[in-house]
Amino acid sequence: MKKNKKSRKTVGLALGSGSFRGFAHIGVLKSLLKHNIPIDYLTGSSIGAWVAAYYAVFQDTKKLEADLSAQPADNLPMLFDFSLTGGFIGGGKVSDVLEKGLKHHNFSDAKTPLKIVATDLVGGQPYIFENGDIARAVRASISVPLVFKPLPYKGHLFVDGGLSNPIPCDLVRSMGADVVIGVNLYHKNEFINKKFTMPTVVLRSTRIVLHNLAKSDIKKADVIIEPDTSVVVKRQGFQKYFTKEVTDNLIKIGEKATDRMIPKIKKLLAEQSK
Repeated sequence: MKKNKKSRKTVGLALGSGSFRGFAHIGVLKSLLKHNIPIDYLTGSSIGAWVAAYYAVFQDTKKLEADLSAQPADNLPMLFDFSLTGGFIGGGKVSDVLEKGLKHHNFSDAKTPLKIVATDLVGGQPYIFENGDIARAVRASISVPLVFKPLPYKGHLFVDGGLSNPIPCDLVRSMGADVVIGVNLYHKNEFINKKFTMPTVVLRSTRIVLHNLAKSDIKKADVIIEPDTSVVVKRQGFQKYFTKEVTDNLIKIGEKATDRMIPKIKKLLAEQSK
């Protein structure tokens, strides 16, 4: 596991939930690395857990792009593992994809210290994964209710981490980070559309809850990165999330949003290292 240098202050990165918007997290990582910003600790919730896990294990953004976005249509088969109880998608194929991609690594194998948030459906509280199989933790954290069947494990029943801690800034701070960077994928521009049908009312209601939860979490960050992915949200059709054009666009959005915050990050690091 990576040891942090005591000659400088440490940086923690909290990658938030946000479904398909999560490809923007890859751009965030690319920008931080491009500008030589260290990443000493990682936390993730939902899709943020997926990206955080891949980087923590491999420390390779090229692998991230190759596995998660280079051929996004390859991810479609994992969505066709239907279940008659608990959710439309059983999750077996998702688990297979995660285990194959993460090479069956445990948290102790991570090159960057990692913690993943899921939500315990029974107790209604966030649950922190920090030991054992990383793929299982990611599977728990991405289990969107009514879409994925909840994951039973050790007497718990796990669903999406975004329901209890969408941007785990507090968690990465507790790991020892001096400077906390939080990535909020729920942008205010998603609320521009004022035309509603019954399905859009339900979807908007869910987004409102997640936006407000994220606002609360992000207050605990020193630096807030907010990629505006609303241009993609406005598109129609299920397969919009599985095209190379869309994933490339989301990565660029994440990278540019982070580029704009680099001066502030460097200033914080310089101030705190005096």
